[in-house]
Amino acid sequence: MWLNIDGVNILIDPGPGSLVRIFERGFDTRDIDVIVVSHRHLDHCADLNSVVESASESKKNPKDMLVCPSDVVEGEDPILLKYLRKALREYKYIGENVEIPYKNIKILGTVKHIHQGAETYGIEFHSKNKKVIYVPCGRFYEGMLEGYSENADLMVFNTTFPVKTEGYYHLSAQDVEVMLHRYKPKKAVITHFSIAMLKADPEKIAARLSRKTGLPVIAAYDGMRIDF
Repeated sequence: MWLNIDGVNILIDPGPGSLVRIFERGFDTRDIDVIVVSHRHLDHCADLNSVVESASESKKNPKDMLVCPSDVVEGEDPILLKYLRKALREYKYIGENVEIPYKNIKILGTVKHIHQGAETYGIEFHSKNKKVIYVPCGRFYEGMLEGYSENADLMVFNTTFPVKTEGYYHLSAQDVEVMLHRYKPKKAVITHFSIAMLKADPEKIAARLSRKTGLPVIAAYDGMRIDF
């Protein structure tokens, strides 16, 4: 996801193929100000190193900041390669109730998610006039109904399954419905679909969520652009 909020360009979760998609869509990695990784699973960060090397022009022009959980950079099995550490000026580790200022915006760590094998937190992006919420992967629990902001301009949900599915640490459309009733964003997007979700038709799921909540819900598709 490429987020532009008050002129700041933020790349969120550069998963497989991210570098190619950026150029296909007419963007330039050198315009990225901040890279945000919600968690270390490869579907969210497989292209992190490729993007960092491209964006920094092989470390000659380091990017301003990487925001992520600590296990993306540190520990025995980090995602970011050591030789690219100097391609970023700052590393800011996200966590519950962590606020990271950058230029005219704030990046906030909110709710801790239950996600197997990866430190994961909800993330919000606040400017003077806009508020965007990114809800990454994780198994739904009651604690997720506290900690996010209400009435955001845009709320993006990683919605993997159409119905609750035992044994997986991912949200379902049923979980998202509960969260929509609680947080009431002005606009919502569902994304991160499993095969089961694709077979159920994400657009139909989004329409159903809109009917049940009275809120505009959109199913993501490749190359989608959205104003908020």
